[in-house]
Amino acid sequence: MNKKYYPYLGITSIVASLSFSATTEAEENANVINNGASSNKQVEAIRLEPTMHLRLAHGNTTLPSDEVELGGHDPSEDNFNFQGFEIGANIYLGDYVSGFATVNTYKTDGSDFESEFEEGFLKLTDLPGGFELRGGRMLARLGDQNARHLHAWDFADANMTNVRFLGEDGFAYDGGELTWLIPTSWHDALSIGLGSAVVHDHEEEDHGAEEAGGEDEHGHNEEAEMARPEKNIVVIRYQTQFGPNDFHRFQVGGSFLTGDNGFGMTTDVYGADFTYTWRQNGFEAGGQQFRWRTEWIMRDVENDEGGFDDSGFNTALLWEFKENWEAGLRYGYLEGVSDPELAERQRISPSLTKKIDFGSDLTGLVRLQYNHDDIKGHGTEDSIWLQFGFDWGPGEVR
Repeated sequence: MNKKYYPYLGITSIVASLSFSATTEAEENANVINNGASSNKQVEAIRLEPTMHLRLAHGNTTLPSDEVELGGHDPSEDNFNFQGFEIGANIYLGDYVSGFATVNTYKTDGSDFESEFEEGFLKLTDLPGGFELRGGRMLARLGDQNARHLHAWDFADANMTNVRFLGEDGFAYDGGELTWLIPTSWHDALSIGLGSAVVHDHEEEDHGAEEAGGEDEHGHNEEAEMARPEKNIVVIRYQTQFGPNDFHRFQVGGSFLTGDNGFGMTTDVYGADFTYTWRQNGFEAGGQQFRWRTEWIMRDVENDEGGFDDSGFNTALLWEFKENWEAGLRYGYLEGVSDPELAERQRISPSLTKKIDFGSDLTGLVRLQYNHDDIKGHGTEDSIWLQFGFDWGPGEVR
């Protein structure tokens, strides 16, 4: 693991130790005071809720991973793929401070196991005026998928728009974020974040390999690395949730990202997303469920040659036709660019997911997914994956 992650892991370990000692001390004091009586009234100064998530995939693909854009945790090679094992924890410090931290261990392209500190932040809530403040390492609130970790994806791999415009692992940054929960009859929120982009270990390795490869291999590096915002990051997100009743709900969002890119100039990223959800039983458990997710992203890049712009979108239909059985269909499109050479690309992905509840906060899934890629100038490629997942613990603090 890269040494730059050691301080973050150290902080997490300290918080865990404090949590254990604080809880133990509270229990001991309660036992002494109550002389064996119920300790329900005890107050924990620090509380942790651990989480664990595992994603594995087995299958076959004709996609050449060294020639096309793939997500950092996408299954990419024939047979077995260890997509990720996420170990994290929700952190609660009293009534007004909460947080989340997670580390992901993964294995790609026959390499050794690697670990990355993906996210770790504290959040101050219930500030006057309806404000919240987050600080640390965060997945940016940007579009539909970016703020969700691997285990929360609807499909076995990342949306193509996320990979091209936001990076192999999405867009994370070190910094701070202010959110205003707007007092309306709907659920409206406006977030503004400032900081510096996180560069993941395997992205650094790819960058070094491309530099060693010379000018002829500069195109992919330009798209994947140098065009990406790196410093002086500003992220803005507005999101609203509303609906006429509990059965029909809508979510609409708009996002903007800007920052200094690898050329020392500016990259702007614009996004808009829409989600419609229908639940047969409304907010009550059980029953059928249908979701329609759509996201559009555009990028405007300044570089030494004047710059370029490109865009793409993805849309997905997800139907839980029977309890714990979900059928999905996703379509993605990426616009082609002549300089640098970024191919026009389309992908269609049908899937079938079976969810399993083992009890005691342990759940699992088995997902069968097929991808058909049509890449201009390259031809068509096909992939089929059988994904397995296990999840333990509560929902994450966001």
